[in-house]
Amino acid sequence: MTQEITPSKETSLRNRVTLVFTGLAYVLFHLRLGVDAATTLSATLAQMLLTAPYAIGFTYLLIYVYRRLAGHTVRPHWTRIIRIFFTMGILFAFFFALYEHGGGDPYGTEAASGAGFWRDVFPKLR
Repeated sequence: MTQEITPSKETSLRNRVTLVFTGLAYVLFHLRLGVDAATTLSATLAQMLLTAPYAIGFTYLLIYVYRRLAGHTVRPHWTRIIRIFFTMGILFAFFFALYEHGGGDPYGTEAASGAGFWRDVFPKLR
């Protein structure tokens, strides 16, 4: 039987505030500006959908390790799980943004095969 750690009443407000700020940072890091609101919204949603599987997977692994270290008796509160997801999403959005600003296209086929990377590396080596 697993028990859930519930935050005390003193930290309940703090947990909500940090959850809101982490959620806002999550949206800010995924924000992709376009020429109009529809383009901005669609690009931002595409970025969120691109990083969501990675964030979900790493969140699952972190929760698994956390529960394993605690002896499978403790399950973190749902707000903590969502904050971990937001944090993982922020990290992946940051690295995808670095890749995009470096000239990469995460939606293209060259990114999946690595052909664009090697095409740029070989002339520099010569």
